[in-house]
Amino acid sequence: MSHKERPTFYRQELNKTIWEVPERYQSLSPVGSGAYGSVCSSYDVKSGLKMAVKKLSRPFQSIIHAKRTYRELRLLKHMKHENVS
Repeated sequence: MSHKERPTFYRQELNKTIWEVPERYQSLSPVGSGAYGSVCSSYDVKSGLKMAVKKLSRPFQSIIHAKRTYRELRLLKHMKHENVS
């Protein structure tokens, strides 16, 4: 039986928001924010690619927000696009 190593995380404050992301995502820089959260650009050390990281603010504050969060994750999981992984 092989054991997967759990990723280690680090914290960084950007635009008065604390981001806690895996160490593989470096050089966070804010891209934008909206009603549901914020997006940062980052560099993925493991893949060598530039990535976007989205942080949802209060994804479970209500049943409607929880459903939206779930729906977005399900849609992203099924997308076959170079910008979604």
